[in-house]
Amino acid sequence: MTRRISTIAALIATAFAFVALPAFAQAPVAGVDAGAAMPADYWRLPLGPQGAPPPEWSDVERSLAPKDCGQCHADRFEEWQTSLHAKALSPGLVGQLVTFDGEQASACLECHAPLAEQRQDFESARAANEGHVPARVGLAASGIGCPACHLRAHRRFGPPQRGTGTVGASADAAPHGGILRVPWFEKSEFCAACHQFSQEQAINGKPLQNTYAEWRASPQAGQGIQCQGCHMPDRRHLWRGIHDREMVASGLTARFSADSRGARFQLTNSGIGHAFPTYVTPKAVMNAVALDARGQPRTDTAVTAVIQRRVVYENDAWIERSDTRLLPGETVVLEILWGDAQRVRMWLEIHPDDFYDHDVYDDLLRDLPQGSHAARLIAEAKTHAGAGHFRLFETEIKRP
Repeated sequence: MTRRISTIAALIATAFAFVALPAFAQAPVAGVDAGAAMPADYWRLPLGPQGAPPPEWSDVERSLAPKDCGQCHADRFEEWQTSLHAKALSPGLVGQLVTFDGEQASACLECHAPLAEQRQDFESARAANEGHVPARVGLAASGIGCPACHLRAHRRFGPPQRGTGTVGASADAAPHGGILRVPWFEKSEFCAACHQFSQEQAINGKPLQNTYAEWRASPQAGQGIQCQGCHMPDRRHLWRGIHDREMVASGLTARFSADSRGARFQLTNSGIGHAFPTYVTPKAVMNAVALDARGQPRTDTAVTAVIQRRVVYENDAWIERSDTRLLPGETVVLEILWGDAQRVRMWLEIHPDDFYDHDVYDDLLRDLPQGSHAARLIAEAKTHAGAGHFRLFETEIKRP
């Protein structure tokens, strides 16, 4: 492993250290009280093995594969299949994992394929030099599947009953021993284990992902709006985020205005309960350009405003170059002067995977052996990342 690759590995591995949230009760999962706070060990990563299921259960009840859950929960399975949770063991991740040592790979899998059984399947495939083959990594290929959130020692957990809000255990005679319904399944703390990185690995005082802390300081938290309220509306297993055009647009307010001097594009984080964007990976760019008489952009007039947290590795250390993200309620304004133009075009460009596309993947492709399994996977990931950008709020404004 080259020094550059090992540096990226270290950043990824340390970032996913478990964050202990002090509000959690210290109680074993096996004896959880349905009305109590979330057990401290529910998301203690890495997750322990599920163990042996009751011998009287059917093969489907014993299974940890999401497709088997889908035999009874078809709607949730179909939603999950469209989500990034289902794609968490992506080519870009696997292309890195196959170059890591066991400890580094395990640290990444804690969130990307959390089950102990998934780690075992992936390590077995990697030992056979088949970690790059999706069909050979077994359960790991399902990424963040149903059992990651709902199973502990083959006991099923879920949210309060829809409509009634009832919590507690269902009948033992129900399939797979029933379910224990608990209120903390609908709390933001449930998401924090993977979406709040440790302060110990902070850069310029801020963890690489600080989403839970950002949410706690947001108006949404004060109003009791949890992560699930936006990312799992009506309990749909979608987890839409920065990659989803409609989701991004719904959280922002764009306003355009003009006077004799120029035109302005005002963008406000009006509905996102954390920073926009919350992580170092995405980049948003506000754009404005004057148009010629034929309606074509005059590139020499273009102006931009970048909304991003920019981190780089220099002199054996990670540093923050800039942080122009919008916290809840914050606004940024981009202005373009008319000059001799009569019209301008303005829009917001979203690059969901910018950091990986232009930093991580470029470095890996330079350092990895050409034609290797890892290099092919990273090249595939880079192609996908480059095709993932999209525009919002595109508008043309005429000079008053």
